[in-house]
Amino acid sequence: MTNTTTELPLEGVRVFELGTAIASPFCGRLMAHFGADVLKIESQLSPDVVRMLGSAWLKDRDDLAAAAPDTSPYVPEMNASKRSVGLELKTTGGRNAALALVAECDVFLANFGARALSDVGLDYQSVAAVNPKIIYVQLPGFGSDPAMPYYPYVAWGPNQAPLVGFDDFTGHASDPPAGIATVAPPDYMSALHAAIATLSGLEHRELTGDGVHVDVSQFETTLALLGPFVMDYDLSGTIHSRIGNRSLWGAPQGVYPCDGHERWIAISATDDQSWNALSLLMGLEDDRFDDSEFRMSQQEDLDDQIGTWTINFDADDLAHRLQNIGVAAHVVSSNEDLLHDTHTMSRNWYQVAPHARLGRDVFSDCAVTLKDTPGRWTDAGPSLGQHTREVLRDVVGMSDEEISQLVSDKAAFEQTEPETLVSRPWDDWIHLLVPGTDDARDL
Repeated sequence: MTNTTTELPLEGVRVFELGTAIASPFCGRLMAHFGADVLKIESQLSPDVVRMLGSAWLKDRDDLAAAAPDTSPYVPEMNASKRSVGLELKTTGGRNAALALVAECDVFLANFGARALSDVGLDYQSVAAVNPKIIYVQLPGFGSDPAMPYYPYVAWGPNQAPLVGFDDFTGHASDPPAGIATVAPPDYMSALHAAIATLSGLEHRELTGDGVHVDVSQFETTLALLGPFVMDYDLSGTIHSRIGNRSLWGAPQGVYPCDGHERWIAISATDDQSWNALSLLMGLEDDRFDDSEFRMSQQEDLDDQIGTWTINFDADDLAHRLQNIGVAAHVVSSNEDLLHDTHTMSRNWYQVAPHARLGRDVFSDCAVTLKDTPGRWTDAGPSLGQHTREVLRDVVGMSDEEISQLVSDKAAFEQTEPETLVSRPWDDWIHLLVPGTDDARDL
């Protein structure tokens, strides 16, 4: 979605982002979409993990090694519309340049461990000394208070989930915890908390003139998702655990096999009205299941009977039939299904924007839409070190000679081999991903 207005909600806000992977980068991405100038501070010696992933189609292409850090699909997903500034913070020159940048920013955003920020001289006290009005937002795993018992520990989204008991809810009752390592909900939860906290901090500064230190614990933002279960134990002593796809209050609810390879349908018919509609369509003659308590007590038998029936149907066709008779049902979508999902396509969920290394790239849109100021994507994410010179020159006021000296001292770096250009394999059939967009061969 493109918006040409110059009055986006965060227009004029500058963010110093020191992030890796998802937590603070996703928060920064939201801010960039709504107009903030987000400066992503990056290192060649210790790069963001999303830079290290690269793309499979560049594997073993040594001649394109310079392009690899710019090609991971996670780069645009986490960094669209940001500017990349290459600074080595463990050098004196890099740290001084960073502090000079911080002095010109409104927000400091980081998901590095609290001790790591102190080690490079970017703890709250050091940053506030050069910019007392900074909104300092940090998202370490367990907060920034050294007196807390988990303070020395480092954290990663997938290991937050088992720590707070999230994984204990994931999987079937008869199986060990399944884990959620392929996606990291703790990262996204802490990012959203950080976005709200950042806006609150900016409002606080507007009202009082003072900066603020915002301390977000990823552990607690994840634990907040399980509040009802924690309170249930506190009040009743009930220990909840994994129940697969079933429900605590009604049956049937589950995921059932359909015709074809790995095709599944999710069905929820927990009230009498929807159950009656489902059982009639199934032609189920056992009227004992008309009793809701019996259905709850015999869920395994019930699920077996439903699965024996659903396996004979195409998933899309059966979902349509069930929806037409008032039963909540939907295909269990694969990533391929989502590429062509009517809702995501109608909402223009997949965006295409320019990219310095790739020409253009695809990434997902922002889920938040503001009617009058819907936001904008200026580009699909920066190449590593792409904006170092322009930011240090235009924001800090360094001369080209001073910047070149920083680069020579290996305290800063610029984009490597900017003349090395590549294109993604889908560039010749991009219309399949984003209808209405010309394929490369048609340009």
